[in-house]
Amino acid sequence: MTPHLAPIVERDSLIFLSGQLPFDANREISSADIDGQTRQVIANLAEVLRAADLSLNDILKTTVWLKNSSDFVAFDAAYAACFGSHKPARSTVVSELVVPAALVEIEAIASRSITPRTGS
Repeated sequence: MTPHLAPIVERDSLIFLSGQLPFDANREISSADIDGQTRQVIANLAEVLRAADLSLNDILKTTVWLKNSSDFVAFDAAYAACFGSHKPARSTVVSELVVPAALVEIEAIASRSITPRTGS
């Protein structure tokens, strides 16, 4: 994480997560293939969410950047395996990434449940 961004920003009930790359705990790219990198990125998202007492099920939308369009099918399979029955809205684009060895980056918008107010 660079010093010029926050991993998470909360405004009212919305939580904005900065784009996550496939870095492992040692700050190294976790895998050379799209399956492993996708799973690592989603694990990183889950870790940031846990720190805010949230989970992947609280994600409303993701934006995904893939380095190679040919990776889409394998990416989609790994993504679906990680999210299970939860299906947030998603946009996926193909683009160069800042870290040359990265094949995928994902940012997310989540929501914290709001308890309805009662009374006056």
